[in-house]
Amino acid sequence: MKKPEMKEENRKKLDNFWYYYKYHVLIGAFVLCMLIVFVKDMLEKVDYDYEIGFVTDYIMTEEEISALQQVFEQDAEDLNGDGEIHVAVYNYTLPDENQEGYDMQLFMAGQTRFTVDMQEGTSMIFFISPVNYEKYKDMEVLPMEEDDYVKLSDCAGYKEAGSPETLKNLMGAMRRLDGTKMESDPEIIAYYEASEKLFDAFVTGKR
Repeated sequence: MKKPEMKEENRKKLDNFWYYYKYHVLIGAFVLCMLIVFVKDMLEKVDYDYEIGFVTDYIMTEEEISALQQVFEQDAEDLNGDGEIHVAVYNYTLPDENQEGYDMQLFMAGQTRFTVDMQEGTSMIFFISPVNYEKYKDMEVLPMEEDDYVKLSDCAGYKEAGSPETLKNLMGAMRRLDGTKMESDPEIIAYYEASEKLFDAFVTGKR
């Protein structure tokens, strides 16, 4: 008789505990799950050595981005000293408002990311579509003269990446640092010089 009584007593204790503390338990479990996800994301987060901006008026495919990343990584250096080499290719999609199927949300998202990149100096190498070159050439962040750009289709790296037809008219150049606070930042200057070396290797194919 004593055993069943003990089980019933324990069950009541558990019921009382759950009644008074169920929200504490649920919140604690939620916080623990969020912490696990955060730690997992931090451990898996890639620390890129270089970041390169592609400012297009159409969405690049994952295959195109991956192919370009692989070509750039062949000549990239381990700038952060983590023993690995990673190059990020960011596609800032800025469609023209006169284009068929123009998407304002897509434009605003691309515009925000591109603006942050230009302000923070995330990318030193840019490839831009002719449409967007005309829009942004007066911002004094990218070269103003078309002669200062190289056509992507003329780059050795473009051919190594499989010569994606949709990207052939993009124009590539190093961003400008003159007139910005970044031109006196030693870390930015070092990053710029390493990026310039990477850009030259991509253009010429010389290693």
